[in-house]
Amino acid sequence: MWLLLCNPVILSISLFCVIVLLLYYNGTRTYGYWKKRQVPYIAPDYPYLGNLYDVIFSFKCIHEKQIEIYNYFKNEKYGGIYFLQKPILFLKDPELIETILIKDFAYFYNRSEPVSDAKKEPHLVNLIDQQWKSLRAKLSPTFTSGKLKSMHSQLIECADSLIKYLDKYVNTGEPIELRETMARFTTDTIGCCFFGLNMNALNDPESEIRRVAKDFFKPSAIGRFLAALRDYSPELYRIAQKLFRSNNVSGLTKLFVPVLFDTMEYREKNNIVRNDFVQLMMELKKEDLRKQKEGLIGDDQVIMDDATIASNALVFFAAGFDTTATTLSNCLYELSVHEDIQEEAYKHIVSVLEKHAGEPSYEAIKDMTYIHNVLAETLRMHQPASETRRIAGKDYHLPGTSLIIEKGTPIVIPFHALHYDPQYFPEPDKFKPERFSEAKKNIIKGTYLPFGDGPRICIGKRFAEVEIELALIKLLLNYKFKLNPKTKSPLVHDPTSFLLVPLGGLWVNIEKRN
Repeated sequence: MWLLLCNPVILSISLFCVIVLLLYYNGTRTYGYWKKRQVPYIAPDYPYLGNLYDVIFSFKCIHEKQIEIYNYFKNEKYGGIYFLQKPILFLKDPELIETILIKDFAYFYNRSEPVSDAKKEPHLVNLIDQQWKSLRAKLSPTFTSGKLKSMHSQLIECADSLIKYLDKYVNTGEPIELRETMARFTTDTIGCCFFGLNMNALNDPESEIRRVAKDFFKPSAIGRFLAALRDYSPELYRIAQKLFRSNNVSGLTKLFVPVLFDTMEYREKNNIVRNDFVQLMMELKKEDLRKQKEGLIGDDQVIMDDATIASNALVFFAAGFDTTATTLSNCLYELSVHEDIQEEAYKHIVSVLEKHAGEPSYEAIKDMTYIHNVLAETLRMHQPASETRRIAGKDYHLPGTSLIIEKGTPIVIPFHALHYDPQYFPEPDKFKPERFSEAKKNIIKGTYLPFGDGPRICIGKRFAEVEIELALIKLLLNYKFKLNPKTKSPLVHDPTSFLLVPLGGLWVNIEKRN
């Protein structure tokens, strides 16, 4: 025996086997987590990689993988999966979803752990607990119905600019690519309504802000990899971010932030007041400086200083243009495919405007029920975000079960799979706006969540809806949209994108209405 061990070849093989066994043990040591808790689970195929490796490495789109997992737990209310080695609870039951998002929100305050230093990036996405609550309360007045009404004339002005831009294409017969066109439009709209800036992205093909913003959201395998780590493993994300440094964020920051502060300085010097995000930031900054001097701001409160203003302005801009442009593009795509629905929407717009002196006022848009339904159905089929996440802030007993969700456990709520479950939405692959009509509306709570729900519902929800609906009204009044053969049908989505982005673009032809 001793002689065998002294043999260098045998010793090398033995050492190799020990290393392999140790690596295997280390790579699978957490994979019994859900089994021990008697939770139905999907066993990972490989050590270290968990169940989502095909999404992490861009082999498969997140929404496709989500439906796979959803169907695997067909008769269950929830199930266990693994992101790399981290256990994640995949929640399916609408009642439990509502409980987590709303009723017991106090246990699930945060989407995930913060990925960066809150002092360096004190924005709404990165903050947690009471600091998030403090900032959310300060920013919410931007989106009141009164503020939206005051922005309405600016929204109309931006929509009219879109019509002028598209008029150039009517007589040429050239198709337009919807995503790029609508991204330019929403860039101008966010710039005008939130920051009082003329971005000129529509009319300037070489627009610097559009170029930088496009690079920021450009799908890539590395971007998909980093996004997955950011959502589920902040500790690994911080390491990976240093290895795969991107200039996209810094480029947008360097271009956008100086212009923002120049605008604020100009308004301050010239006593200019506007009803927009910048004005709110300026007022909050003054108020917080006063409170700080008087010792009225606690450690758990966010102070609206320059760093807070810059980081939140950047997040609002980035979040506001791409998701809105994607939704508006998908809506026009569906109307191009279903020309009968497009005509019904047009007739509805005309009939409602007749009652409002022909003006698409804020009140007129509120009366456009069929347009609301068209948008709602678009968001069901093409919601920009496939899922949301929550992380348990403390141990939590899941109601009606024996499961204790341990502190720090991530929970996934699968929007896309819920929206395509025929149990909740019969014929889910069909575009049917009427399913959201008042006469037929029997949507079960917790099954339709395009903006999330509860205290963390998308803060810009109402602004996005009004912006999209006003654009649709203007577009359908002026044009007919017809699908161009350059659009892949059925749509094939880009697995490297964290949004539902179709490969090859969305191409349509437009005809001027008489």
